[in-house]
Amino acid sequence: MVRYDRAIPPGGVGQVTLQVNTSGFQGRITKTAQLTTNDPVQRSPKIYLSINVRSHIIVEPGPKIMLRGIVGEDIRRVVHIRPADEQPLEITKVQTNLESIIDYKLNRKDDSNQYKLEVVSKVSDQKTASGFLTLHTNHPKKKILKLSVHLRVKPEIQVWPNNIGFYENPKSGAKGRTNRRNLIVMNNRGKSFKIKELSYNRDYFQVRPLAKNDDPASKYHFEVTALLDKLPAGNMEFRDTLIIKTDNTRHGELQVPMWIKLRAAK
Repeated sequence: MVRYDRAIPPGGVGQVTLQVNTSGFQGRITKTAQLTTNDPVQRSPKIYLSINVRSHIIVEPGPKIMLRGIVGEDIRRVVHIRPADEQPLEITKVQTNLESIIDYKLNRKDDSNQYKLEVVSKVSDQKTASGFLTLHTNHPKKKILKLSVHLRVKPEIQVWPNNIGFYENPKSGAKGRTNRRNLIVMNNRGKSFKIKELSYNRDYFQVRPLAKNDDPASKYHFEVTALLDKLPAGNMEFRDTLIIKTDNTRHGELQVPMWIKLRAAK
């Protein structure tokens, strides 16, 4: 949040107040505010605010748990929790809103105030999700400790983008520039694979490789063209699905929705 004096007289002094919500942060954070003024020399100066946020309970390496990986991998992260002072720490309960997505295990180191929290992904397919682990403690100044959990599990074979659309409006005059899209098919493990077949409606689209190579590769580039000149005029919509068949045992067939929307000239 920013508050500032809108008008500062010549030779006068104005104030800019920056207010930062430090919830969920620990350690050093830096925020920036850019001013817009009528000063002919410095019209857009920047203000930097650097804060060292100290928490009553320290979470290392940090309160954000990032679960990143590829389908089939063992995806887990470990954080260590301890009080920042000499206050005895008891974690009495752990809750999460991601019960179907993660497992967790909390272990206390001997009789000390130090804990080890291990978080494990339970998903077996492509998934993106965010949520929280809520720890209830006996610390007088930090009864509730929230850890954010961000999960992203990618497939071994991935298509980007995951859908391709064309919108043709004769009034835009952009027909020749907008009827092509690039498509990438890649192995997120970096392993080579082979594309065996492409199936789609050739009355609406053309899909061609940008590099001709019959050897297996870890990434393929294609150009998708909408055959606008071959389609009838008028308000119409054409939909199809590009089916990409590969020799990968887990992701042997990929599907990419494709569509064209035509608008008649008025």
